[in-house]
Amino acid sequence: MKNYHKLSFILMVALFFNCATQMKVKGDTVTSLQPLKKTETVVIVEENKNLDSSQNPVKLGEFDIKDGGFSIDCDYERVKNLAKNKARSIGGNTVKIIAHKLPSAWSTCHQIKFEVYKMDNIAEFQEDIIWSTDNKLTWDNFKGVPKVDKSSFFCGYIDVQFNDVKFLNGKGEVSIIPIFLLPCSYVQPLKKDKYLLEYNQLKFDLLEFYSRKMRKEFAASEIDTNEKWQKFAKSIYDKIYAEHDTDIFNLETETNFGEDYSALLPWKFKVENDLKTLTEFSTEIY
Repeated sequence: MKNYHKLSFILMVALFFNCATQMKVKGDTVTSLQPLKKTETVVIVEENKNLDSSQNPVKLGEFDIKDGGFSIDCDYERVKNLAKNKARSIGGNTVKIIAHKLPSAWSTCHQIKFEVYKMDNIAEFQEDIIWSTDNKLTWDNFKGVPKVDKSSFFCGYIDVQFNDVKFLNGKGEVSIIPIFLLPCSYVQPLKKDKYLLEYNQLKFDLLEFYSRKMRKEFAASEIDTNEKWQKFAKSIYDKIYAEHDTDIFNLETETNFGEDYSALLPWKFKVENDLKTLTEFSTEIY
């Protein structure tokens, strides 16, 4: 792990002829609103925290996520992502966890009961941002405690997972999401200027560019089964990661970590054009 970002790569193990049933999401929808885009934020409110009544929470439904049998992709992060996707599908921006059953001898999966709400403002609970043209960084997003070694610190990663294999046809899909993390990103208070913010936005845009490159290579390799995932995924990931690693190093050294704005201008032009070359693999549409 490099000190300027965190990268997550989850390799799944084949089970019973490379098939794994989905975690089961069941429950009742009270009210359904316009579905959210997949890049819109949905927050998780854990069992030990309460909703902010001043933000007018409107309950949209109550659901359970349980082990469907032979589920292998069911750690807590995966289960929370399933809950977020359910919330997005009915227009909710908040998942309130009511009960959380830990893995046991009976099931290796995390299982939860949760409610979905629509709230006016979710900033109190927000911990991450998914890249999109609408999700531009602001200094309010940098919630980490400042340190003396750097004027600012961008904390983010490319989340790569092989999603639920369909039991009947053995097919699945690769999910690649560029994510900015609020709690570990920081800025020194006296360094908050628009140029340093543009530098950090460039890092976010580079995450998106290399996410697009990764989607393109996974698509070209036709990775849609657990077998292909296990054979080819890591080599593709490592190759793209190395390119991203090099770009970040060059950006940091050439711009003195964002302090040299004149050196930042050609980088802005380069990244903007790079993104245009892979528009069809954008997080917003792919």
